[in-house]
Formats: sequence, C-alpha cells, structure tokens
Amino acid sequence: MSQTSTVARRARLAVGLMFVANGVALTTVLPRLPEIKTDLGLTNAALGLALAAAPLGSLGAVPLTGRLIARVGSAPVAVGAGLVLGFTLPLVALAPGWGALAATYLVLGAADGVMDAAMNAHGLRVQQAYRRSLINGMHGLWSVGAASGAAIGTAAAALRVPLTVHLAAVGAGVVAASLAAAAWRLRGPDPHDLAGEPPAGEDAAAASAGGSRVWAAVRPLAWVGLLGILAGIPEDVANTWSTLYLAEDRSAPAGLAGLGYTVFAASMMVSRFTADRITDRLGTVTVARVGGLVAFAGYAFVLVSPWFAGSVAGFALIGLGIAPAFPTLFHASGHWPGVRSGDGVTVLSWVARFGFLVTPPVVGLIADSAGIGAGLTIGAAAALAYALLAGRLAPAAAPPQPSDHVRDA
Repeated sequence: MSQTSTVARRARLAVGLMFVANGVALTTVLPRLPEIKTDLGLTNAALGLALAAAPLGSLGAVPLTGRLIARVGSAPVAVGAGLVLGFTLPLVALAPGWGALAATYLVLGAADGVMDAAMNAHGLRVQQAYRRSLINGMHGLWSVGAASGAAIGTAAAALRVPLTVHLAAVGAGVVAASLAAAAWRLRGPDPHDLAGEPPAGEDAAAASAGGSRVWAAVRPLAWVGLLGILAGIPEDVANTWSTLYLAEDRSAPAGLAGLGYTVFAASMMVSRFTADRITDRLGTVTVARVGGLVAFAGYAFVLVSPWFAGSVAGFALIGLGIAPAFPTLFHASGHWPGVRSGDGVTVLSWVARFGFLVTPPVVGLIADSAGIGAGLTIGAAAALAYALLAGRLAPAAAPPQPSDHVRDA
C-alpha cells in the first residue's frame, strides 16, 4: 500500500468520524421532544420557534467558515466545531424554560452549521484521492450517526433514562470522536478549487492569501442554494415532527413514537450507501429528480395511511428519496465552475439554513391550528418542487476528477 493511499484511507476514516458524530449529536434529542415539550409547558408553535434558533445560529456562523477554511484548513474547523457541539449538547437537558432552550439551540446550530460546511469541504478533498464519488457514502455515515442517535434517544425515552444522563453521555462521545478525527485528517492547506484551477480573476498566490470570497459565490450558486432550501425542508420536517405526529395523530406510546424518525434515518443511511454507484451510472440530475418524487410519494403515504405502520413506512420512503439530495448538492457546490470549493460548500450550507429557520415555526403554527398532519404538507410540496427543478444541477454534474492537492497530501 502506498503512502498516499494510507494517508487517504486514514483521512477517509477521520471524515467518517466527523459525519457520524455530527449525525448523532442533534438527532438523539428528537425522540425526546414530546417530553421536553411537556416538561417546559410549550405549545407546538413555541417548540418550533425554539428549534428554529438552531438554523438562526447557523446563519450567523456559517459565513465565517469559508474564511476559516482558507486560513487554517477544513479539518481543524470541523474538529473545533465538533468539540463545541459535544460540550453544548447536555445543556438542552438543563434548560429551565423556553429562553434557555432557544439559546442552547442557537449555539448548537452555530456549531452544527460550521461543522457541516467544513466536514463536507474536507470530504470532497478526500474524495479526490479516490477518483470516484464518495460523498453519498460520507452522508450515509451521517445517517448511521443519525439513526444511532435516534435509537439511543428512543431507548432512553422508553427506559426513562434521565435526559441529563442521556445527553451528557452522547456529548462525551461526540467530543471523543472529534478528537480522534483530528489525528487522521489530511494535512496541509485545502485546495481552493477541486478542479485544480484558481477562481476566475485570481492567481494562486492571491487565492491563498486573500481569504474567502463567500459572498461572490452566492450569485453563481443561486439555483443550488434554492435547491438546498427545498431539499432541507422535507428532511427537516421529518426530522422534527415525525415523533410528534406519531404520538399525537397516531396515538403511539413514547416507546414507539420515535420509531418513525428511526426508520426515516435508517432508510436515509441505506439510500446514501447505495447512491454513489447509482449516481455514477445515472447522473446527479436523474438521481435528484427521482429522489424528490420518491420523497413526495412518502409524504403522501404518511398522510393518507390510517395506520401507524403505514405512516412509519411512509417515513421510510421519505428517507430513501431525500437522502441523496444534500450529497448531490454539496458535490455540485464544491465543483461549480469558477467557484472555490470551500466557498461553494459554505454558500450551500448557509443558504440551506434559511429553510431550516423558517420551517419549524411555520409547521408549528399550522400544527396548532390544523394539526401536525397539515403541517407535513409543507415537506411534501418542497420535495415535489425539488424534483421539478433538479435540472439546474447540470453545470456541475460531472464525476469527480483527481486533484494534485489531494494526491500529494
């Protein structure tokens, strides 16, 4: 085995740890949202507003990520954000009211957003060493973490494990994984463009010294950003409201209400581990279109089926369909013509947060007035719109090409 392949394999493991830790961190709370809602005396709208603080924190922090990546590298930024995420998570259990819960989610969202952009940037760099698509598999590892976090949360709720103990243990695991990832990451500066070319109008020295051009990348990535918003809404609606929907609309007990999210996360994992080969064969645009339609069908099944098992199956379909969306979009933003990779993934991560910001309170307001099922129609509409607009990804649909920056890491 060559030295380069050894470095690349270790870096792939490091990125995998980052994705798993990030997936576990926030999803482990989701099965316990009914408990948090009851303990704090919150309405659906109030809970939605508190959860919306997370994307609000991301919107404030993510624009700094491109500049941080340019200065210190994507992996150190991802590791640092992971440490913040792990140390902050237990504070959710200690929140005495709405304000403290929202403030905690504000910090969690900032750390999650920075980690999301940075680990994807590093993942795209590692992908170049393998000369084939890996990004779906990396997001599949995120789904492993998400499914594990949800299963842990569901089991903790069923066994009545104190929320403080539950979140402290998970937070410690996130910290440990982040520290382990730091040891195996790729060294050296990140390439500014994964196609191996400097951004238009800049020479390599200026690009290395000039910091991030995040705002300049917003315009060329406008359609990718809109697709990021549309892709995020179906995922976020299922993430946030599946447990409450099954508990309130399907009268599921606490030990089973989290099953919808667990199945949703598990189906995303399966989809992402198989999507790289499918994408290489069919192309990103086709995968995006079909995935959006499958997610739309899943929402229809959740809402139409009168049975608990049918609704759970619908959440599985949503996960299968929407799973390739963000890996596809991160690949597109990291390979968009004339846009530096770190800036591209930062823009996508930042713009997509607008959907995460607006969706929880909107769904919460609809749920309070017309039921959670009515709120889920927001996810269905966004999935359909994503499928219809998927053709806008064509300019960056080419498979990854090897980069000297990565081969020589």
